[in-house]
Amino acid sequence: MLFVMVGAVAAQTAKGAVKIEVYSVLAADTNQGCDNELKEKELARLRKLLDHLFHYSTYRVVKHEISDTVFGEKVTFALPGGRILHLEPMGMDGDMIQMELMLFQGEEPMMTTDLKIMNNGIFMVGGPRYREGTLIISIKSMVEAAPAAGPSPIPASDQ
Repeated sequence: MLFVMVGAVAAQTAKGAVKIEVYSVLAADTNQGCDNELKEKELARLRKLLDHLFHYSTYRVVKHEISDTVFGEKVTFALPGGRILHLEPMGMDGDMIQMELMLFQGEEPMMTTDLKIMNNGIFMVGGPRYREGTLIISIKSMVEAAPAAGPSPIPASDQ
């Protein structure tokens, strides 16, 4: 399996609210290009990473899920082909989100690892065979920004 991390820095919160977004992408060499979902502006970064890192001729999103959690709370994603992904954000290390990842094929563990993802970064797992190609799992995690504080009070003047 191949693991790739790409990151960008974003704001942090004290409460540890974490948004996790998982894309399951079928990659194959069928010369069909990218599906319409990957052509959308919001997914330009993901499409660019797929093209740069994996060199398949066809990419198709087969599943997309978003989940909100907090540090220390596991979230589960049902992936294509009977795979199950457990992610548990553990805390922050600077601008990196510490996370435990467990990937299962049914009840059988395929992989368990601890990792760090840049806040608002993407971690990719590539390699499990699926249908006529390879399943690439894209995991984006982001510690949600704290609400902006109101303006500072202006001291009264004696004039």
